[in-house]
Amino acid sequence: MSASEEGQALMSASEEGRALMSASEEGRALMSASEEGRAATSGASAEDFARASDAIEALLAAVRPDQWDAATPCEEWNLRQLADHLVEVNYSLAGRFGGLSSGTAADPVAAYRLSAQALRDALALPGVLDQTYPGPFAHTTGANQLQVRMADLLTHGWDLARATGASADLPVDLTENALGFVQKLAGAFARSGKFGAPQPVAEDAPALDRLAAMTGRVV
Repeated sequence: MSASEEGQALMSASEEGRALMSASEEGRALMSASEEGRAATSGASAEDFARASDAIEALLAAVRPDQWDAATPCEEWNLRQLADHLVEVNYSLAGRFGGLSSGTAADPVAAYRLSAQALRDALALPGVLDQTYPGPFAHTTGANQLQVRMADLLTHGWDLARATGASADLPVDLTENALGFVQKLAGAFARSGKFGAPQPVAEDAPALDRLAAMTGRVV
């Protein structure tokens, strides 16, 4: 998916008009990935999110003060705006799951930390991953929506590392799972017309590079 469109999977209802694909397309895609792709991708858990989020927070904490205005692979966002996006999506999903939907902090790293904690707290609520929730695309389970969030988060981890020159030290198993999930959705993404075409990448490239290439980034 394009860097400018991918995060809309978890945006609030007020932004549903900017959805990446129609509700019916997304619903079919998510169900296909869930039902047909279980052997290739396991459902994301609260623990998975915590691991991925800790790695993202470390990347944000490594951003120097003079780097926040630097460009990222997401063409319309600098580093500060990308961090804002990560915060917004965390709160959006947390609110959807019955948790806090907003918060304030003095700097991007603290803001991200608070938003991630809000989502962790929401994921600790009983039955969250099994329940069905409305979303920009369709009514889907919390597990499906968290899987989308994981793919988005890890892909943006690649963006952060590329923009700052830092090492993208993200959990390999989670990245491979996200890659499998995105590959299952590739057909629906292509039909939507709102995703960057997958870019060339070596078959033996790290899973994170393949995930980035699958979502339209030049690796």
